[in-house]
Amino acid sequence: MGRDVLEVECTRLSDVVRSGMNLSDKLGELLEEKLLDRVFVVGASLRLV
Repeated sequence: MGRDVLEVECTRLSDVVRSGMNLSDKLGELLEEKLLDRVFVVGASLRLV
């Protein structure tokens, strides 16, 4: 019985870590997208000046 509980807890921890990594990846993608948008806007603005 103890082994089953440990296995369930390890699986749960693994799921939490995996979802945290997915969240981190999503945040990274959003930040990168925003930064690229800013670079594009600044570059376009400089061309207009």
